[in-house]
Parts: sequence; C-alpha cells; structure tokens
Amino acid sequence: MNNDGELKTQDNDGRVPIMARAGNDQTYLLVFKNVVTARQFVATQELDGAERAWSFVANRDDIVRIAKSAGVIGTDARLRSDDQKYASTGALA
Repeated sequence: MNNDGELKTQDNDGRVPIMARAGNDQTYLLVFKNVVTARQFVATQELDGAERAWSFVANRDDIVRIAKSAGVIGTDARLRSDDQKYASTGALA
C-alpha cells in the first residue's frame, strides 16, 4: 500500500506491505494464502492506497527490510479474506 510518509523505509515506488497491530500490542506482517484472498481482504477492509498483493517470492528482501524497520515481530497468516482470526503466526526471518 502507499506509504504516505508514515514509515521511513519503503520500496522504490513508495509502497509498504500491509501490517497489523495485534491485541498483544505487537506488529505483524499480514500474509495470505494466495493473491485472490489478499485482494478480497484489501477490498473488504477499504484500505486507502492498497493495491494488488506483492509477490513475496519476488520481493522478499524489500518486504522483510520494510517490515523489520517498522518493528514487525512476525507474520499473521490469513487463509480467508473475511476471517478476523489468524490461521497461524510465525517469526519474521
């Protein structure tokens, strides 16, 4: 999504990955089962400046670099776009 100057670190196009603050006051990088699920999530959440999902494989270094600079501690995997609960979490490597 568009950074709009909120984070110091971004990609060359001024974008940052979608991150969320959890109930434990920690920040997680949102990851999705597939592009369809990611697009559905973006549409249902009405996120300003959000666009199609980044390919994690192709952009891994940028995504991890940006996420770490924002204090992300791990990933939050969403299997369905309408799911308010996460399927799993993992450490950000």
